[in-house]
Amino acid sequence: MNFDLVAQLAISGLVIGSLYALLGVSFGLVYQTSKIFHLAGAIPFAAAGYAAVWAAKSLQLSIWLSIFIGLAAAVIIGVLILVLGYFPLIKKKATLLSLFLISLGLSVAFPNLLQIVFGVDNLPLEVYDAEGNPAVPFANPTYASGFLTITKLNIVQVVSSWLLVIAVLYTIKKTALGRSITALRTNPAMASAVGINNKVVYLVVFSVSSFLMGVAGILITLQFVANPTMGLQWTLIGFIAVFFGGITSLGGSALGGLILGLLSSLSGIWLGSQYAPIVTFAILFLTLLIRPQGLFGKEAI
Repeated sequence: MNFDLVAQLAISGLVIGSLYALLGVSFGLVYQTSKIFHLAGAIPFAAAGYAAVWAAKSLQLSIWLSIFIGLAAAVIIGVLILVLGYFPLIKKKATLLSLFLISLGLSVAFPNLLQIVFGVDNLPLEVYDAEGNPAVPFANPTYASGFLTITKLNIVQVVSSWLLVIAVLYTIKKTALGRSITALRTNPAMASAVGINNKVVYLVVFSVSSFLMGVAGILITLQFVANPTMGLQWTLIGFIAVFFGGITSLGGSALGGLILGLLSSLSGIWLGSQYAPIVTFAILFLTLLIRPQGLFGKEAI
């Protein structure tokens, strides 16, 4: 076995798995709090990338201002989905299936809207110099040690993803806001009885989730490009990470995403990279078959 190849694939798996972990926590936070299968989380993901591209190209802003606008767009759109899409149905006591169908419909319609507004071409995140010529957003050197390589952007992806995951887990476990979220997801009726405002908690949860999705969207756009279907593809991976790691555990969702990334990358030892999606879904199927509650989830009583 080529151990240099294994080590390089493990590094690639760490990078992609860190993004999966971030997406898993984002999706899991919404699901655990509201029980909504929030596939429309794909919208803040894509919106962040496209808003940053638009700000850099049309307004010719710096990379950091463009990223800020992208993240702001992600949070605003995420909250609007909640307020205009979910709240009216929740108020009418709609079923979870109805909420899921709304989420699914929005996630399918939004890429079409992006195509209408921005076209079907892939759009890189580029900044412009004083003369209006495209410039590199930031230096992205490659660090090498023997046969192993990793880029500066890869390091940023890993570090920023885990800092955000740890921040969310700490907030849930150690703060009053986190206790309110835990109470709402554990017993909504009791949470309301003790004075917890469900709507406020939902607004906070969707804002945080949309921000996490926006960060992931920006990181992916920086590494690759913005394209209309980018959001749904990555959100489905976050969905898989939640069920793989354990739907009852945010920490489990994060670890599930990391393990999923490592396994899908290391599968390249025997299979081509084009088989990675098949490997991902196969891992989910086998996990649910053997351990339905996920790797780190608690079994229902």
